[in-house]
Amino acid sequence: MTATRYGAALGADEAQEFLPFMHELIGVAGSVIQPLFMTGTAVIDKADASPVTQADRGAEEQLRRRIEARYPDHAILGEEFGTKDGAPGNRYRWVLDPVDGTRAFITNCFLFGTLIALERSDGDGYRPVLGCIAHPAAHVSVIGHAGGARLTARDGSTRPVRMRPCSRLQDATVLLTSMPDIGEQKAANTGRIGAVLRRAKLARTWGDCFGYFALATGGADVMLDPQLAYWDVAAIVPVIEGAGGVVTSWTGGDPLASPSLIASGPAVQAELLRLLHD
Repeated sequence: MTATRYGAALGADEAQEFLPFMHELIGVAGSVIQPLFMTGTAVIDKADASPVTQADRGAEEQLRRRIEARYPDHAILGEEFGTKDGAPGNRYRWVLDPVDGTRAFITNCFLFGTLIALERSDGDGYRPVLGCIAHPAAHVSVIGHAGGARLTARDGSTRPVRMRPCSRLQDATVLLTSMPDIGEQKAANTGRIGAVLRRAKLARTWGDCFGYFALATGGADVMLDPQLAYWDVAAIVPVIEGAGGVVTSWTGGDPLASPSLIASGPAVQAELLRLLHD
């Protein structure tokens, strides 16, 4: 059975145009975030009780400025500053999560990252064609699309990456963002997560966007996030699919329509869904 893909194909002309610009955006975000990490920058609680810092807001401001200067007709959706509509006839939208894992950032944990997606509308709504997971503290990033995924290292070198083979959950390393029945895990219907964790070879809370980075680079096998926002999902879909993995929502459908993620290799997807929902 062929897994459903939720990202759209990136054309050759689009790759030539937008891949270098994605690297440029990664640099823009890092230049704002890196100097603020582990400096005790002020933390503000938003209306939903989630934290935000000047790293989040400053990075998104600079990303928006760079996109608007290069592609003034493109639409933008960002976690901190909302939606900018595109010009009539425009097909592209950038989706920005400048600091995914702000709680990690403010506790001096290196696992936070920047998520950037480029989406295209082909007449049936936006679908991501290009995504990146960048880790400013480690100076590494993965950029993915339907044609593959590549890791860029601190020295600027790049290499292709792919999810490692895993045919049984009992051989898998499973990651999640927080402990079961706490926080966002408790808010969702997550009573069956324990069944997955007990079956797995190893389970850790190395989550937020780092969990998906670990999958894409062959370091882990399953990542579970039962409750997300759209800007959390859009960049991850092309990265995981480009690295040979599969993604669904928490109930097995489109993770973009119902923002949540079960990410894994195709061989264990059915077992995961059965354990989580049987």
